[in-house]
Amino acid sequence: MRIHSDFPGGNIVVSEIGDGVVRLERDLRDTEGDWFYWAFCAEDTASLAGETVTFLFPSSCRVSRFGAAVSHDLAHWSWTESGSGDRFTYTFSEGEDQLYFAHHMLYDPLRFDDLCRRNGLRREVFCSSVKGRPLPAVRFGHGDKWILLTARHHACESTGSYVLEAVTETLLEDLPEGYSVLAVPFVDYDGVLDGDQGKNRRPHDHNRDYTDAPVYEVIRELIAFGKTHDLRYSFDFHSPWHMGEQNDYVFFSRSTEAMEPFTDRFGEIMKRETAGNALKYTGAWDVGPNEMWNDETSPNSKNYFSKQPSVRLSVTMETPYFGVEDGNGKISQESMGELGRAFGRSVAAYIRETECGI
Repeated sequence: MRIHSDFPGGNIVVSEIGDGVVRLERDLRDTEGDWFYWAFCAEDTASLAGETVTFLFPSSCRVSRFGAAVSHDLAHWSWTESGSGDRFTYTFSEGEDQLYFAHHMLYDPLRFDDLCRRNGLRREVFCSSVKGRPLPAVRFGHGDKWILLTARHHACESTGSYVLEAVTETLLEDLPEGYSVLAVPFVDYDGVLDGDQGKNRRPHDHNRDYTDAPVYEVIRELIAFGKTHDLRYSFDFHSPWHMGEQNDYVFFSRSTEAMEPFTDRFGEIMKRETAGNALKYTGAWDVGPNEMWNDETSPNSKNYFSKQPSVRLSVTMETPYFGVEDGNGKISQESMGELGRAFGRSVAAYIRETECGI
């Protein structure tokens, strides 16, 4: 068996491949402190058919309660359903010569290209990444008022990408009159492709760069967009900590105190729209301004845009990496899409209810 990280999002350090046990660890690279993201490809595994291999990490914050995410093609993901904490096991089947395993379900950037093709969207170059890659975005609509959708300010947080995709498709079908949308699906594009943690990147990560002198060109361009367009709504999609407490549920990371009444109203619509979903928004796990780690003076996306005169609502939604099996939703590609569609409906309903009195 050969283990490597040579694919979009790959991140692993292999310590030892022994008899039935593989010891490995995530690669922190330029992350300050600890984080948990890993993803690897296991190749040349056909000879292991019928054998069970244990993959062992040196930390209990590496594997979900549902085991590892597993895929044959980087496009379709499920859970191994074996292992948790510092390990997972996998029993190889006949004909399995290449498999991908990850901390959670990855979102290959090619999937966003497929979204554009399906819907006739023109994939534009928003700006260049730090490494000179063309950073993708899409725009649609015919109005002068704008909705901004962003994800992957922290490179590893791929649940936000699934949500943004579904929000985009929903608004394509039902965009309120007078509005247009800018969607920037991979803010830290280099980190997404290279398999970085992205969170707490030194000297600071992309979601701490909304300052008077941003380090990253993409943040400079997002700030410029907000200043040169009638930006009314900004929605940023994230994934939280590994798991536990609010990290197992859908929740809002709210922006400033001044934005609270508008976030409350939007939250009520989200409760209604997600009531029948596998992944529900209840509001019970929201982190308000100046609660816990959520300092409203932090130079992040939601706080920055909430303070712009034209912006009527700015909020971050956190979607868990794994979820729970208690009626509030286990993460799957389908449940994340369902959540994104509910969010898109909520955006359209909020605009119509607050601006048109419908």
